[in-house]
Amino acid sequence: MYLEKLEIQGFKSFANKNILIFPQEQKAGKKGLTAVVGPNGSGKSNIADAVRWVLGEQSSKALRGKKSEDVIFSGSDKKGKMAMAEVSLYLNNEDKARQDLEDADSPLHYSEIVITRRLFRNGDSEYLINSKRVRLSDIQMLLARANFGQKTYSVIGQGLVENFLNTSPAERKDFFDEATGVKKFQIKRDAALNKLQGSHENLEQASLLVAEIEPRLKTLTRQIEKLRKRAVLEEELKLEQLKYFSQLWQGLNFKLKNLNEELLVLEKSDRDLNSQLEKINLELSSLENQPEENSDKQGLETQLQSLRSEISQNSRELAQIETRIEIGLEKSGKFDLSWLLKKQSEIKNSLESLEKEVEILNKELEEAESLPADNSLAEAKLKISQLEEKILSFKPKQPEIKSLVNDFWHKFKSLDLDASDLAEKIKSLQFEFEQGIKNFFNNSPAILEEPAELNTWKQDLAAWQQTRSQLEEKDQEKRLQLFALKQKKEIKSNQIREAKKELADIEIKISSQGEQEDVASLNKERDGLLKNKQDLSHKEQALLQKIAIIEGEERVSRQKVFSLQREGQDLQAKINKNSLHLNEVRVKIAREETKLEDLEKDIRQEELSISDIEGHKNEEEIEVEVVFSRISNIKRQLEIIGGIDPETEIEYKEAKERFDFLHKQSLDLENTINSLEKIISELDLKIREQFDTEFKVIDKHFNEYFKRLFSGGQAQLIKIYNSDEEDLETEDEKVTQKIKFLKKHNATGLSGIEIKACPPGKKINSISMLSGGERALTSIALICAIINANPAPFVFLDEVDAALDEANSERLAGILDDLSSKSQFITITHNRASMKRAGLLYGVTMGDDGVSRLLSIKLEEAKNSDKISKLLK
Repeated sequence: MYLEKLEIQGFKSFANKNILIFPQEQKAGKKGLTAVVGPNGSGKSNIADAVRWVLGEQSSKALRGKKSEDVIFSGSDKKGKMAMAEVSLYLNNEDKARQDLEDADSPLHYSEIVITRRLFRNGDSEYLINSKRVRLSDIQMLLARANFGQKTYSVIGQGLVENFLNTSPAERKDFFDEATGVKKFQIKRDAALNKLQGSHENLEQASLLVAEIEPRLKTLTRQIEKLRKRAVLEEELKLEQLKYFSQLWQGLNFKLKNLNEELLVLEKSDRDLNSQLEKINLELSSLENQPEENSDKQGLETQLQSLRSEISQNSRELAQIETRIEIGLEKSGKFDLSWLLKKQSEIKNSLESLEKEVEILNKELEEAESLPADNSLAEAKLKISQLEEKILSFKPKQPEIKSLVNDFWHKFKSLDLDASDLAEKIKSLQFEFEQGIKNFFNNSPAILEEPAELNTWKQDLAAWQQTRSQLEEKDQEKRLQLFALKQKKEIKSNQIREAKKELADIEIKISSQGEQEDVASLNKERDGLLKNKQDLSHKEQALLQKIAIIEGEERVSRQKVFSLQREGQDLQAKINKNSLHLNEVRVKIAREETKLEDLEKDIRQEELSISDIEGHKNEEEIEVEVVFSRISNIKRQLEIIGGIDPETEIEYKEAKERFDFLHKQSLDLENTINSLEKIISELDLKIREQFDTEFKVIDKHFNEYFKRLFSGGQAQLIKIYNSDEEDLETEDEKVTQKIKFLKKHNATGLSGIEIKACPPGKKINSISMLSGGERALTSIALICAIINANPAPFVFLDEVDAALDEANSERLAGILDDLSSKSQFITITHNRASMKRAGLLYGVTMGDDGVSRLLSIKLEEAKNSDKISKLLK
């Protein structure tokens, strides 16, 4: 088995997907050495961290971080942070694919093993073997079987070489468990110990449970009968409650359905009325925005004013002629004729004035009579009549609670004062009475609602009566104005008839007097003026007719405005009426909904569901009071029985079954304990034998490599066994028993490993007296000894030669070259000696975006020395 490929993505500085391929070189029987080089801070050691992480490392500190998510690329100024870190380790297992292993399902049967670990920024993580999700323990067992050291020598970091000698003997023992290849047996042993401890605990718990169950069975038997009786009553109670609540719930929902349908009709009517009113208001706005003065009318009135000036001039000239005629007649002694002519002129002027006044009165009457009829008064009277009828016909419902009170008092007096359960009966009677009162008010809301409704009607009646008074005063004033106009027109019309009659008489008298020659010319001139006046009057009438036509059109427009205003008022009244009705319906809906909410609250308090109530249909109409009485009676019986766990019968059956089960389990646990103790003994023997054998080999090679690196000297590994002092008891008896139990089954009996090392020419009693370089060489010698004795498929070395000088570096490179026949080596180094011996060279660089990138070259194939030098730089 060897490492074939490593894929890194999103891990630390390797944001992008990077693939490192490690070809197996069989030259001279060696597996090859790969070197990873690059400047400080480029991310070389992150490759070793990635391998350690994918092999299951849980310590953030060991991965040079503070928390687990620190291994995910955190971003830079030019590249955003990643959401996931993933590392996949590809192992070529063709040489072991057909081995006969203990576990037929083990991944070690496959020719290729891919171990993958993923970590997401939200904290989720997963392990996979060949794309199949597994547990961390599965990874650990696989590594142990394949001679991998998750925490020790498979990945040797910078700190491990420096701190290995500083660790305690006990910590070194964990290292040697992996180094000697007994880790896989230790894992099995630990699992067996955990199972053994769990089996002892389960056996003890089973014994306690058996002792508890037997007396409990007797108690459960006595409760079964009560429970069955209670179950019958509860089933009957539920059926009666379904009848009771279903009747009330469906009745309220039926009312709500009708009210909501009525509400929809009223809301549609409200929308239609408001739409009509909006159209009328738009038309009114259009009419009101028209110019008040008509330009044609203004022109005609200007012409009329000019014409009337001519008429006035003509009248003055005519008056002068008539005065001259009158003077001429008086000189000739015809005073009667002069008076008649003067009278004739006065009557004509008066007649003309009267006719104009009548014309004005006609216009005023026409405008007054053309105004649309006002229906507000009739509507107010109708509304008052309706409200008075409602108030007079109103008969408030009287609460029928008297029967409930009398029934309660009768039952209370009939109680036996000496009864032992007197308090319980009084409590039950009180509960029944309170439920009856509550049910009565739920079904008779009008008791509280009707007085408020009556008060509202009275307030509405007072408001409409005030409106009626105001409208009657306005109507009376309008009638009086119209009557006065008609009376005035009648008087003027009579005056015109009398004036015409008088004028006719005077004209007869004037014609009988004859005409004088001296006034003939004046009369002729007067006739001309009269004819001119008549022509001017005709023109005036023509202008007045044109003006009247325009004023008629304006009057029609005003009448249309008045009509639209009246129509708008009627619509507004309908809207107000509809809104009042709409509000009444909404109030009723709110009241019914409140009742329904209270009812549903009561339903839930009785531990019933609304769906059950909704789905229940009573076969026939029920009497709510009768059903309620039965419900109260059942509840009293349940209170007498008291609360019993409804799971008692099941608990009884389970207790018997559990008693038999625990007895059988106790026997099985005893057999399991015996079997586990045998397995642990066998594992202990195997661990001790293999540990002792491998420990001797490692100790031998440790001394050899120490002498090779130091050119002499002595090195030795010493076992430290448990002392009797460690068996002292603690204060907690249970903890002491557990410690003794674990020590009794300790596989090797070792408490630690001590290291002795003495360079040539020196006398050193403790490794703490070694210099820094000597300590590094000693640690390297021990690591090389372990690899030689129990080689792992591959070993990652992270700058282990950093503290060595050139000569020691050459010695280490030679040792690694020798060991490459047993293990595959990947070394992260700055040392040229290690680079020279590498078959494959990877270079790590980091750009200004903070992302590490890889370059690779096979040294044997590279013939351009400048290319190699550039890569080494």
